[in-house]
Amino acid sequence: MFGYTGYKKSGFTLAEVLITLGVIGVVAAMTIPTLMMNYQKQVWESKLKKTFSIATNACERMLIEENVSRVNETSVYGEVSNDNLRTYFKLMQDGQEVSGKGFSILLPDSAILYLNAENNGFTFYTDVNGTDTRPNTVGRDEFEFRLDQNCAYDSNLGEGASAAATAFKNVVENDWKIPN
Repeated sequence: MFGYTGYKKSGFTLAEVLITLGVIGVVAAMTIPTLMMNYQKQVWESKLKKTFSIATNACERMLIEENVSRVNETSVYGEVSNDNLRTYFKLMQDGQEVSGKGFSILLPDSAILYLNAENNGFTFYTDVNGTDTRPNTVGRDEFEFRLDQNCAYDSNLGEGASAAATAFKNVVENDWKIPN
């Protein structure tokens, strides 16, 4: 009476489940690094755009608040110092002159700008994720750009332009996308 009723039991064997999990693991191991790199690239692009905007806005504020028509007439151009920069940038800590890069400006999002007042404009070198975070590679998270005497982006790089300046120009011309 309580014997075999004719119904077939259905389900997966342990071997089938393990094989399926193994395949899913291999696919995940192949795709997750690509997804993470794409996400990181989007973060760098966003921070680069924001850092450029901060520098441009600060430059324009200098012209307006100091009632001058050119960058080389501003107080910051005359003397790059923490006191002068504090008016136009939200400094997270006091900056200092860094040989070969300029005066350091640590921004609230951990990006760092280096400012040089030269040739009637400002040259900015930036590491968008900070110097303590990798990869610290030109064209990935390190860039250079120049604002002319009117605070406009100067895309004329000229002979001997740095790799960081060329990388920035390529990003701007590529609709703010960092190339792979």
